[in-house]
Amino acid sequence: MAAGFTVSALLNAMAILTEKYQKPEFRHELYSLIRLMLNRGEGMFVGTELARLKQSDQQTVDTFVLAKRAADLKTARAHDHTVAAYGDSQKVTLSFATKGYVYGTSLKLAENNVFNMAQMLASDLESQTIANDNVIEALIATYLNTYKTQTNAATDGEFGDWDGVNFHWAIPYAKKDWMFQYIQEVMAINNYNGQLDFVMDNVAYAFSEQIRKQGGGNQTNLGWQMDGLTLVKSPRIATAGYMGTIYAVPAGTVGMVTRVPKLNLAGVSTKMYDYGTMQDPLGTGLLYANHYYEVGKSTASAGATQDVGLEYENTIDEAIVKAPLSDSANNSTIYKFVLLNA
Repeated sequence: MAAGFTVSALLNAMAILTEKYQKPEFRHELYSLIRLMLNRGEGMFVGTELARLKQSDQQTVDTFVLAKRAADLKTARAHDHTVAAYGDSQKVTLSFATKGYVYGTSLKLAENNVFNMAQMLASDLESQTIANDNVIEALIATYLNTYKTQTNAATDGEFGDWDGVNFHWAIPYAKKDWMFQYIQEVMAINNYNGQLDFVMDNVAYAFSEQIRKQGGGNQTNLGWQMDGLTLVKSPRIATAGYMGTIYAVPAGTVGMVTRVPKLNLAGVSTKMYDYGTMQDPLGTGLLYANHYYEVGKSTASAGATQDVGLEYENTIDEAIVKAPLSDSANNSTIYKFVLLNA
């Protein structure tokens, strides 16, 4: 069996990581988009339904939701009233993509080094996890921009103007103190009146903090605008030449779902390989599929000719899902807002 003390080495490496977060060399983002999308994705499937639907890497998952039927209104009563057409459903295909990384060390690499094997493994694991989480964070930001709505029911006026070319709502800089109320009103005109997720760049988030802290104890109370909002910032949200950018999304209509293979969930060990799982050591909530094996090798850096390489791989299958809208392929629950420059 391939396990043994190498499992302890990995556990020690994970423990070491908790002590290294403040080191400048390994600084990283907050990964707020990953955390938010994972949270919103949790409610998209009931219990273990996703694991039941997708049991292999090759299997495609199609889910179905009801579609709103076209209006069938009457202006008079009739004894022979008939339904013009019955309702229908919509298919949503989950497109999973695998993201992951490899890391490792060797038995003899630490023999002539000030660092022990667990410390080396921890360093390699952390650096590779940062790189991979960066990819997923950027992927989510790109998704929001790619799948933003191209339709909008609000008309130009006090709240700002709709840009039908770039598909965003533009708010004048002079209105920045009220922009969070204006965004909610534009969303309300589009019939989104519930809790909203606001995903924004750092400048827009700074404005939100200034507004939020203008509470009832101040001469001008602006903080009430933040009621019912989940505010998330990420440097991955591009300003694209504007003062600030905000994506407003009805909570629960966009999320990320993930999976790991059945063997990893079961924790299978063979003579050569170990299949297991690992929580993201950076604390995002991602659950990685962990794969491990040993290989004989000569490690030039350690000057050893009878060495054993410890080869690890962490992978995850992810899919970003948004609520389907049947009225138009260009319609989406993701609305983009920009604050114009002064």
